[in-house]
Amino acid sequence: MNLKPSMKRVGEISLRVVESESDQPNLVLLHGVTRRWQTFLPILCPLALRHRLLLVDFRGHGESDRATDGYRVTDYVDDICRLIQQHVSGPVSLYGHSLGAMTVAGVASRLGDRVAAVIMEDPPLETMGNRISRTPLLSYFRGLSQFAGDDRNVAEIAAALGDLSFQDPVSGDCFRVGDTRDAAQLRFGAASLRLLDPSVFEPILNSQWLTGFDVDQVFGTLSCPSLLLQADYSSGGMLTEQDAEHVASLNSQIARVPLRGVGHGIHWTATQDLLNVVLPFLESARGGN
Repeated sequence: MNLKPSMKRVGEISLRVVESESDQPNLVLLHGVTRRWQTFLPILCPLALRHRLLLVDFRGHGESDRATDGYRVTDYVDDICRLIQQHVSGPVSLYGHSLGAMTVAGVASRLGDRVAAVIMEDPPLETMGNRISRTPLLSYFRGLSQFAGDDRNVAEIAAALGDLSFQDPVSGDCFRVGDTRDAAQLRFGAASLRLLDPSVFEPILNSQWLTGFDVDQVFGTLSCPSLLLQADYSSGGMLTEQDAEHVASLNSQIARVPLRGVGHGIHWTATQDLLNVVLPFLESARGGN
């Protein structure tokens, strides 16, 4: 599979987009906060059999431009809407993880008939909104922010990242990042953080990340087949049972699939289980071609 990188202008910034060469229907893939397009390497080959892939580095992430006008979820939605409207022909399907999951929902809500299907892998919703101060994530992201744009080598950052501690404000329990990720995952996280704009963390740490993102409006207006993949909150997932039930109740287009015992990065830790759900879902939305 050949992947061709390019920079695509969207408003005042340019985004790094990596595309596969194919005449199949478009599938846009969007990563989580602090990551980059390479997070989807485990699932690219199966998806490329039936789709032309477009993998995007969000603003401030990877090789994309840094932004001066903000890093709220709605800012990422604006960028991807522009990208599709200005640089992609024909219908698109959308796949997003975490931040990407909320972004694809926002894009699908806005673009309506342009979107053939949407897949949302464990969107955090209010876990990273109004409730973040009551979760370990606030302490985690505060600690993580010190590594954004770090000019040390990957090994040095990975070692420091592994030693990073964060705290659950409810129980008072402390955790070490290196106890939750293996050495390879720490290196990938470190390599991604080196390229990250530190300003990405500002709306997260100030509980402003979801400002302007109306969950009920977005999920209630999805008009295409929509798959909601829910990781296990007790195993490190970010989508709570309450939030998952709520958004699924808003719209009959949403098919909700919980994955028990699986953490937030489903595409990394339960790759085949994820593909066993995603591939038939995409085929169901594709029709007979």
